[in-house]
Amino acid sequence: MKKFKVVGLIAFISMFIVILAGCSSTKANDPKKSINVTSSVNFYGEVAKNVLGKYGKVTSIINNPNIDPHDFNPSSSDAKNVYKANLVIYNGLGYDSWAQKLTSSNNDVDSINVGSLMGKKTGDNPHIWYNVATMEKLANTLADKFAKLQPKHKKEFEANAKAYITKLKFLNTQLDDIKKNKMSKPVAVSEPVFDYSLENMGYKVSDTSFEEATEKDNDPSPKSIRSLQEDIKNHKLSFFVVNKQVNSKTVNNLVKLAKENNLPIVYVTETKPSNEPNYISWMQNQYKEIQTIQKSK
Repeated sequence: MKKFKVVGLIAFISMFIVILAGCSSTKANDPKKSINVTSSVNFYGEVAKNVLGKYGKVTSIINNPNIDPHDFNPSSSDAKNVYKANLVIYNGLGYDSWAQKLTSSNNDVDSINVGSLMGKKTGDNPHIWYNVATMEKLANTLADKFAKLQPKHKKEFEANAKAYITKLKFLNTQLDDIKKNKMSKPVAVSEPVFDYSLENMGYKVSDTSFEEATEKDNDPSPKSIRSLQEDIKNHKLSFFVVNKQVNSKTVNNLVKLAKENNLPIVYVTETKPSNEPNYISWMQNQYKEIQTIQKSK
């Protein structure tokens, strides 16, 4: 779902600078005051809330699952949330470039670029929250950041991070189970949203050229489409992973073909659905789809 739209972003950054100019230059880093965290997306905000506990407030700019973070144009209130924050969390890797630009415009704000935290660089698959290790490392990093802001609560932050990471072990158990019972055939994907999870499950993607094209908002080549069609017809795939938040005629036709040929379809989403209470539940239910498919074979 990579659709970079930067129309109006430069103008917005200019407006943001004006807003900052009208604000006090004194940053509220008093250890006696609560910590303010702003996250570009709610699943990173969830980690921050779990680690921060009662010692501050977390604001997630994008909470609506129907908003594409690539396309998002922040409002003046979003800019103010960034300015008021002690810490800003954003994905990086081109996924939420608007958040990175807002943060870089304010030297008083500390930030976590999750992509950089995980050793990734521009051009790498940006959907790094589909790797459970990302959330584990973010939790520990947040505990360290919060401890510097409020040293007297260091032990609480560390305990909160440990408790959250313990919850994530349920996901690792699921991943281990899927890997143990992995089917021998590769999988097809409509785009690389789920690839980090697939890698942890031991599955390989059959045709990366197709997913790379759709990720870049390009039309897949006729050769890639034919190859995927043949793989579906000849039952060379374990299942087909589809991002259900994107409506594509090409993908829709492939889904139809998959159903006609009894190829299981795993539906995933790029942002947390509104009916999922948290990140763990969101991941668990998607992993369960694959466990069900494996048990039926």
